[in-house]
This record gives sequence, structure tokens and C-alpha cells, in this order.
Amino acid sequence: MRISTQQAFGNSLNSLQDIYSDLLRTQEQISTGKRVINPSDDPIAATRILNLQQDNALISRYRDNITLATNNISEQESLLDSTLVAVQRLEELTIQAGDGALSNQDRIAIAQETQEIYEQLISIGNSQNARGEYLFAGSQAEQKPYVVQPDGTVIYQGDEAEREVEIAGGSFVSIRDSGFDIFEDIANKHRITTSTNSANGYHINSGELVDENAFDDFYDSFVGVPVPQTTTLTLTDNRDATSADFPNVPVDFSVSYTLPDGTGPITTNNVNYINLDTAADDRYLEVQVDMTAEMGQVFSLYLPVNEDGIVAGAGDADGTGGGDGEQTEFYIDRQETQSLMGIAYELTQILQEPGEASANNKNLSSRLGAVLDNLDNAGRNIDSVSASIGARLNLVDSTDALHEESEIFNASALASIEDVDFAEALSNLTLQETILEAAQASFVRVSNLSLFDRLG
Repeated sequence: MRISTQQAFGNSLNSLQDIYSDLLRTQEQISTGKRVINPSDDPIAATRILNLQQDNALISRYRDNITLATNNISEQESLLDSTLVAVQRLEELTIQAGDGALSNQDRIAIAQETQEIYEQLISIGNSQNARGEYLFAGSQAEQKPYVVQPDGTVIYQGDEAEREVEIAGGSFVSIRDSGFDIFEDIANKHRITTSTNSANGYHINSGELVDENAFDDFYDSFVGVPVPQTTTLTLTDNRDATSADFPNVPVDFSVSYTLPDGTGPITTNNVNYINLDTAADDRYLEVQVDMTAEMGQVFSLYLPVNEDGIVAGAGDADGTGGGDGEQTEFYIDRQETQSLMGIAYELTQILQEPGEASANNKNLSSRLGAVLDNLDNAGRNIDSVSASIGARLNLVDSTDALHEESEIFNASALASIEDVDFAEALSNLTLQETILEAAQASFVRVSNLSLFDRLG
């Protein structure tokens, strides 16, 4: 086969360039510490490197989310600890206020502290993080969740949404509980609230729930009636005010009720005078209205009496005798839950307006008992959220540890695929230098050859 001088020269030059390119690539590998610099160096290895780098980027994002979650959850945990301390103090003050030896001024002094705690709870509910976001507003992080109204009560303007972040593939964790779950959704043990329009100092207690099935059945029939689905008890004083012996006449009360949909009045015969024989000494008459069959509740009405045991009231309102006497209405509103701020506010209001009359004090004791029950439920609710927070912190910690292990594994895998073996690379470099020098020398000799040198 004939090889032209130009072809021989070109082949030699191409070989020199290939050897020099290999040497430069080896030098670059040594200088960068990477065996695979370009995908063409090792396509299979390059694919594995890309996959590992993408995995590391994803893990890095997850770990950033874990840091965010840890900071938010830890901040919330600290605030809940403060809240629980406040609830425990409210419980202590409620028990203290129930001491019958205390005067009105003593209870008003206690109310000053409960008011301060109430304001502290509002402040906690409106806590913000370093970015100015409201922690307990749900998804409404830019809006203050608790707003004080002109009458001193507060309303919750947040929602029930929770913020979640992804901490692993398909694994999400809540980093912020809503104020609704923590402060608003507290079970009301009595499931109702009560009030009255009495002008004679009559009171109604918070009720005693004795049959939950009857209670549920009762209100299930009024699902279409807007909250608070009020049932009205009407106490009628049947004493004849025209009697010459009035008011020293036998006690004679009757009770009827009107249903939340307006049906009624319906007369109930389950009315008992609990302390009729001792009413003069007790300075109040307790009238028990047993509505277990109707709505699963039993109520006590406290009616003030004088030292002679005479119940306060005007008797027969129209003075004709035998007709309907003076009536007092008591309102029973369905309320399945209460807010912690609402409980604290109610406690403060109760303590600021206690009465010295025995009927007032009996009512005070009943209402304080209801407040204490609901404070206990508030504490349990906070404990439940705190337990959830602890579980979430454990989850993010364990997940972060797994991510850290994955990063270590990926780093090792990357090193084995991507990093250069310096001993091997230096050996290759030496070999390539030797080959290049030999190739260059042979190229010089070959390039100087001429057929005319052989003619003589």
C-alpha cells in the first residue's frame, strides 16, 4: 500500500494531538481532583453522578424545610408552655375565688389578676415570628388573629388551616397549628350556656349533663335552627299577690319551656324544691328542673329569700289571683365548645360582679365550677397539642438523621465514581509524557526523511 508523504505527515500529527489531548485531560483530572469532567469521559458514570447530585439537591431542600419546621415548632412549643402555665394559674385562682369566706373586694382583687392573664393569652394568640407572620392565624398569616371588641371580648379572625412542609418524599409535617385548634376548639363540658332576664336576682346554674344521648337526640331535631338554638325556660310565680297573707303564702312555682324552633310553651312537671325546709337559713330556694327526658339536662334555679324564708318576687302580676303570675325567663343556648380567651373573660366577669346574697353566692359557686371544668378541658387540649408537637419534633429529628446518613452515603458514592485516583493519574501522566516525548522525537525524525538522502 502506498502512503504519501502528506498522509504520513498527517497521521503522525493526529497521533501527536491525541496523545497530547490525553495528557491534558489527565492534567485537568489531577488539578480538579475529578475523574469525570465531561459526560463524554464516562457516560455511565456521568449519569450516576447527575442522579446523585439531584438526590443531594433534594435532600438539601428537605433539610432546609426541617430547619424551618424545627424553628417554628419549637417556637410554638415555648408559647404553649406559657399558655399552660397561664391556664394552671387561672385554675388556682378559680378555686381560690370559690372560698365562701372571701368578700366581694377579695374576689375583685382576684379578678384583676385574671384580667392580666386574659390579656396575656390574647398576646400569646397574636404572637409573630421573625418574619412578622402571625403564628396562630392559620393561613391568614398576615392578619392579626385575635381582635379585642369594644365590650372587652375578643373574636378570632384566623382560620383552621395548618401550614405543612415536605421533609421527605411524600412525607409532610405541620409546622404551625391554627389558633382555632389550640385556643378555640375547647370542649364545653356542659355543652350549653345559660342566662336569665331576672329582675329579682334569680339565677340559673350551668346545668348538669346526665344523658348525652338524650341531649344529642334533642338537638339533632333542630339542625336547621341557627346557633345558638335557644331553649327558653319560663318560671311562673303562682302566688296570689292580692292575698292578705302575701307574701307569706306557700311557695307555688310552675315551669314551662319553649323549644329552639319556637314550639311551646310546654309545661314540665319535673320541678322539685330542693331545700324548702332550710330556705330561710340558706337565704335562697333551689328549684330543680329535671329535663333529662327532654334534653338530657338538669337545671337548678336559685331564688333569693329573706330571713323569714319568703321568696323574692311580686307574685301574681295582674293581682287578680288564679291567673298567670310573674314570670322569669331563663335561656339555654347550645354551645359545644368554648375559647380559652372566652373562658378567661367569663371568669373575670364573674369575679367582678359577685353578690353578697346567698343565692348569688350559690350561683357564683356553680358558675365557677363550670369555669373550672372548662379550664381543665383547655389544659387537656393544650397537652394534646403539645404531645403532637413533641411527636413532630421527634419525626423531623429522625428524618434529618436519615437525610444526613444519605448525604454521607452519596458523598462516598460520588467520591468513588467522580474523584480521581491520584496515584493512578500521576502514573498515567508520566506514561503519557514519555509516550508524547517518544512520539515527538519519532515525528521529527520521520518528518526529516527524504528519498533524495538515499540517492547517491
